[in-house]
Amino acid sequence: MRNHILATVLLACPLAYADAPQTGRADGHAPIGVMADHLHRGGEWMVGYRFMRAWQDQLRDGTDRVSKQRAYSSTAAGGYGYHDAPTRMEMNMHMFEAMYGWSDRITLMLMAIYMDMSMDAELHAHGHAAPVQYRMDSSGWGDMEVAALFDAGHTAHGRWVGKLGLSLPLGSITERDGMPHGALGAMIPVRMEYSMQLGSGTYDLRPAMTYSEQRDGWSWGAQASAVLRLGENDQDYRLGHRGELTAWAARLWTPAVSTSLRLLGSRWGNIQGRDDAIDAGMSPAADPDAQGGQRVDVGLGMNLYAPTGALKGQRLALEMPRPVYQDLDGPQLANDWTLNAGWQFAF
Repeated sequence: MRNHILATVLLACPLAYADAPQTGRADGHAPIGVMADHLHRGGEWMVGYRFMRAWQDQLRDGTDRVSKQRAYSSTAAGGYGYHDAPTRMEMNMHMFEAMYGWSDRITLMLMAIYMDMSMDAELHAHGHAAPVQYRMDSSGWGDMEVAALFDAGHTAHGRWVGKLGLSLPLGSITERDGMPHGALGAMIPVRMEYSMQLGSGTYDLRPAMTYSEQRDGWSWGAQASAVLRLGENDQDYRLGHRGELTAWAARLWTPAVSTSLRLLGSRWGNIQGRDDAIDAGMSPAADPDAQGGQRVDVGLGMNLYAPTGALKGQRLALEMPRPVYQDLDGPQLANDWTLNAGWQFAF
């Protein structure tokens, strides 16, 4: 009897692994906006480049739009009393990733990030007939993430993948740029707002759990992830914790082409503490209590994969999420759209 049970287990295990999601097809990876969703075989490498561009405009408080004039109008006149109002922000994030299959069950990951950001704003300066418009820019290397991905179990057609990640505070949190000052609008260097800094300044835990499943011509998956800040940085504040839930479905048209639809819910907290070099009353972007919020995005995506030929193992992907709901602790710049793109090569 014992031998029959052992034989049944030995036969079932290869079948379970054979039915687990396959990376050798276009939908073998999640949409490019999802990270840490798959493992690599022992000894296998993957290198990749991801690009994310986010565009923000129009202030919002809760779910209501707020005019820039109201942001710097006095509280007595029904405004918020800031001296400055951000009008637009553009963020470009360049992510360089490497993954290595330590074994069939454990994959190691390293991700380095380069940030390039700009923010347009209007300063309501006394003595001027109209607000003064100006732009601030910041760029440089951001925080680096190291992580271990592990096999957390199988179902008949799917796989659970867990992630334990740690973000290292390599990005600057003391970036400065010019801001108009005085009747002539002379530019003076000031510490830029929190969203224009390149890093968090803290060690951050980044856990995640992903489930993905493949069938003939279809696949789907879901992931829960978080960013948990550990203590305050050396400027006496910490960014808010962040949590995300996402789910997607993909249609495999050929082994080389798939399209996807993804739903993403995000929630993040306000800043705890404050940087004394940033005047909280100057701008909503400088106010620690106007940084949190929640958002729901819907994204369309496409994966292209080369299963054979000279480009075998290479993958190109594109995704564009757009918000369908935003509730912000404002006034705060609302997200308008995001573009995710990437190239990956496994060998």
